Amino acid sequence: MKIAFKELKYYKFKYLMIGVILFLLAFLVMFVSSLAQGLGKDNISMIESLSGEEIVIEKDANDEIQQSKLSDDVIQQAKDKDFKALSMTPLRFDNNDSVQLIYTDAVDYKLTSGSKPKSGNEIVVDSTMSENYDVGDVVKVKDSDTEYKITGFAKRQMYAHTPIAFTTKDGFEEIKPADVNIMVGSENLSNLDEAKTITKKELMNGIPSYQAEQLPLNLMVVFLFVISAIVISAFFYVITIQKTKEYGILKAIGTKSSRMISMIMTEVLTIVIVSTLIAIGLTYLLGELLPITMPFFVNNKLVLLLFGSFILVSLLGALLSIIKVVKIDPLSAIGGE
Repeated sequence: MKIAFKELKYYKFKYLMIGVILFLLAFLVMFVSSLAQGLGKDNISMIESLSGEEIVIEKDANDEIQQSKLSDDVIQQAKDKDFKALSMTPLRFDNNDSVQLIYTDAVDYKLTSGSKPKSGNEIVVDSTMSENYDVGDVVKVKDSDTEYKITGFAKRQMYAHTPIAFTTKDGFEEIKPADVNIMVGSENLSNLDEAKTITKKELMNGIPSYQAEQLPLNLMVVFLFVISAIVISAFFYVITIQKTKEYGILKAIGTKSSRMISMIMTEVLTIVIVSTLIAIGLTYLLGELLPITMPFFVNNKLVLLLFGSFILVSLLGALLSIIKVVKIDPLSAIGGE
């Protein structure tokens, strides 16, 4: 290990260049992953906040909330099992800003500021709208005399890239009757008339834009990992070839292969860990600095997974160097007969 750090110090420019490239790869992986998470949150954050895991929805609704309208019989069956109703309708303000107006007790949302609506002319909107609105602002519904007062902002409540606006039953009925789109609970109900029970995951996949966005972005992350493994392998293999004579001398004076392998692993891990940690730090910093309207979300669990995956990819990428070192013949390496 001591030799490894001495070598890193001696060839600092060479290893610094490798570290910069690994940092850029790690940062790109983190950025794309956070972007994918942010876009996902813009699609499904309201669904994630639902108080139950089972959703009763109309059979012919293609698992889309807005296409579903439950019958009174289904609603009563679900209510008997402690399911909660959710009513949703699109809404456009006079300035053409769009929201999904919701009346429900089935969403556990948190406020970033203000208070929850208490009367029919009050709404709480998603926090992404806080850049253009303030608590206390009055918004007018387009092509209508209905007005709402914004009483607060909810933390991450979006559906299909549209901000959610929560209101009371009276507030919802200012626009249209409070028809129930879905019921939310904790049991898988069967024998429902013209309705079915699905999971949160199925409800998320029912949003057309969700999988269309997530699949290419996640594939991009996978390809970046593959590229990282290739880059790491190439760099350290070339460095190993350049140092064939040094490794041959070390073997000739009795240095065990295991010690040289340990030296290579120390060099690889040091460069990769430092580069990746800097990339993670920059990603978190960007998450704080970017505007709230930017679909960017840093998932702590995903960051840990990516960090561990990067270490694993790096170790696998270093295998070529290790194999080369193990096979080095001391005599031929130092130019002997």
